[in-house]
Amino acid sequence: MPCTRLLISLLLLASCGDARRPQRPARHVLLITVEGLRADHTSALMYHRSTTLLPVSAQQRVEGKALSIDDLAGDGVLFSQAFAPSGDGGQGVLSIFSGERGLDQPPRPMLAQSLADSGMFCVAFANDSNLLPAGVEAGFHSCLRLESDLDVLIEAVRWFGVHDFGNCEGVFVWIHLAGPAFPFVPGTFSDPLTREPVDFAQLYVDRESGAHMNGSVAEREAWRTRAGASLPPPAELERLLDLYDGGVSEMSYQLWFLLDYLQFVTRSDRALDESVVIVSGVSGVELDRPGIPWGSSSEPHDSSLHVPLLIRHTGGLKGQRILDPVVELCDLAPTLCEWFGLGFPSSREGRSLLPLLGQPFGAERHSGAEVEQFFSSPASLGVGANPPRLTVRDERWRLVVDLADSGSSPLALVPESARLFDSLRNPREERDLAAQHPEQVSRMLRLLNDRRPDPVPKESP
Repeated sequence: MPCTRLLISLLLLASCGDARRPQRPARHVLLITVEGLRADHTSALMYHRSTTLLPVSAQQRVEGKALSIDDLAGDGVLFSQAFAPSGDGGQGVLSIFSGERGLDQPPRPMLAQSLADSGMFCVAFANDSNLLPAGVEAGFHSCLRLESDLDVLIEAVRWFGVHDFGNCEGVFVWIHLAGPAFPFVPGTFSDPLTREPVDFAQLYVDRESGAHMNGSVAEREAWRTRAGASLPPPAELERLLDLYDGGVSEMSYQLWFLLDYLQFVTRSDRALDESVVIVSGVSGVELDRPGIPWGSSSEPHDSSLHVPLLIRHTGGLKGQRILDPVVELCDLAPTLCEWFGLGFPSSREGRSLLPLLGQPFGAERHSGAEVEQFFSSPASLGVGANPPRLTVRDERWRLVVDLADSGSSPLALVPESARLFDSLRNPREERDLAAQHPEQVSRMLRLLNDRRPDPVPKESP
C-alpha cells in the first residue's frame, strides 16, 4: 500500500541519539489510547505471546530504540489492575478526559481544556471509525477524526515532523487507535530489526487447522442466533484468538514506528524525555468465555473492562514498577492536573494517582500515611448493557448486579440477582460464588450503593 510505504520510509530515517536521561520536570504529555485492548493479552502483563514486545538488537537498545509497549512499561509504572467504566471505547475515552465514569453529557472543563488553559498546545489524531462520542475533542486546539489507524499514524508523523518541541510551549498530543477490532484482518508491517515485512494475519495462526473465520458481523450474528452455541468450534475459536493476538502485535509495531520517528525528529529537544507518556486500553472484547456471546463488549466482566495502563516519564518518574492497587481510567485526568500543578474539581469521581506513582519530579509530595489512607479501599465500578447491569471490582472480587426500571432515576439494584466472582483465582469469571460468600456480596453491594454511577451505556456494535 503506498501510504504504508510512505510512512515506513519516513520512520526508517531514525538514527542514533543521546541515551542520557536528565532529571527534568515534564513539559509535554503523549496520551495513546487503544480500543479493544485486553490486559490479559499483552505480554507486558505476562501473556504467553510477545504481543506487545518488539525485539531490538543490543545496538538499537543503546540508541534508545527500545520503545515497544513492554519497554515503556519497563521504564515506567505499569498498573496491573486498571479498569474501564464499560466495554464501550468511547465511554472509556470520555472517562479519561472528564475524570468521571460512564457519561452521557461530559462535564466541563475536560482535561484538554485544563491543559490548554495552562498554556499547553493540545492536538489530537483519533481513529473515528467506531464513532467516538461528541465532546471528546473539547479543549483541543486541533482534533483530526480519521478513518483508520494508519491514517492516524501518517498524520501524527507529519505533525511531529514540523512542530517545534523546543519552544517554550508544552504540548499535549492524543493518539487514539481502534486497535484489534472485529473482523480481525491484521495487515503487514515492517519488522524494526530485520526490516522484513511481517504478515500479522499469519503470525500466530495454524495454517493446517482448516479454520477460516475472522469474526465478521455475519459470522457473529449467525452464532448468536444458534441455540446453545455461544462459541464457535474449538479450531475456529483458536483461529479467532490467533487473529486477535496478531492484531495486537500489529498495533504494537505501528506504535514503535511512531515513537521511534518522534524520538528521531525531536532528538535535539529531547521531547520523549520531557514527556509524560501514557498508554492505555479503553475497552476490551469478549473472545472465549463460555456462556457469553463472543465478539461482544457489553458484559461487565474483566474481558471487557480490564485494560493495560502504563505511565512513563524518564526525566523524573521513578519507574520499573508494577502496581497492584485497583485504578480506573477516570483517575488519569486528576493525576495529570496535579502533576502539572492545575486544579481539578473535587466533585469528580477520579482521584490522582500521584501518591502511588511516588511523586514525580516537581510534583507535590504525599506521606506514606496519606498514600495508605487514600488507597485503603480501592474498587472500580463499571456498567453493562442488555440487560443493564452494574459491577464493582476490587483486587480480588467482582460483583455483578442487574438493574430494574422502578420508574425513578437511577435504576434500582436487584440484590437477589447478585453474582460474585473470584477474579484472582478464577480470571475467566465463570463460577458464581455468591452463595458461598454472602459477606462479600453484602460488602460489595454497599460499595455499589455508595458509589454507583447513574448512566448505563448502550451496547457497543
